[in-house]
Parts: sequence; C-alpha cells; structure tokens
Amino acid sequence: MRISVEVINRQRKIRVASKEVISRIKKIVSFLYETKDQKLSKIIIKNPAFLLISVIFVGDKKMKELNSKYRGKNSVTDILSFPYLENEPSDNLFLGEIIINPKKVFSQAKQYNKTFWQELDRMLAHGILHLIGYDHEVSDSEARKMRKLEQKILSNLKP
Repeated sequence: MRISVEVINRQRKIRVASKEVISRIKKIVSFLYETKDQKLSKIIIKNPAFLLISVIFVGDKKMKELNSKYRGKNSVTDILSFPYLENEPSDNLFLGEIIINPKKVFSQAKQYNKTFWQELDRMLAHGILHLIGYDHEVSDSEARKMRKLEQKILSNLKP
C-alpha cells in the first residue's frame, strides 16, 4: 500500500517543511498498518493502491472561521480533521483532510516544553486517528484508547 500526501500551506507565520510533513505522515500510517490497527484495517479492506491524505496549514483567522462553522466553537484551535467517508470505487482511497494552525502548535510546544516538530507530530497522529475513525469526544474510554495509541505512534516516531 502506498501513501500519497498533499500539503498546502496557506499561512506565512511559521515555516513548515512539506517534505518532512509527508515523511512523518507516511511513518504514522505505516505504523498503524504494520500494527494491524482495527479501524485502519476496516477502511483498507479493499486493498487500495494509494491512501490519500491532505494536510492544510492555515492561520488564526481561517482556523477560527472553520472551528466556528464546523464545531460551533468561536475560537482558534490547533487542529481540525475531516474524514472523507464517501469514496467512489477506485484504486485510491481518500482518507480526508487535516487542517492545522502552526502558530497554535508553536505556542503549545512552548507551553508543553516540546519542540515545534514534537508537537506537530502529536497533531498529525491525532488528525490521522480521527480520519480513520477514532473520536475522543465520544466517551472517556475512547479518549483513553486514542491517547494511548497516540503515545505508541509518538514513541515509534522517535529517532
């Protein structure tokens, strides 16, 4: 299975290396595939040639607008994930879009005493888990399960 990642940068505050983002997403999805994650396994049951993911970096204004429109929260957030569940039969499977606010990620990294890339890895893992069906807002047990899996992914990403 091959993974194709589209990275679009629609903000200018924080420089983000697209190639590095693509590499990290591929590592995250490969880890989930190799560990036979149940939710990912259900999605890729038809063995697509490509898994497609879009990552879009936006600024505060756009993120606040999207958060208000789709979650009813009139505030800036770090990440939004939009799973795409209506795929037409084809060799490719579009998992969805991950929208990230790098400025917010940068401030959280400082707050948690992490590097920007450590915090971005957490956001990417979190977003991908949402794309494949995990949802921490459903229940406390689902939140714990998702957080535990995020930690496994992050441990796997360490050099």
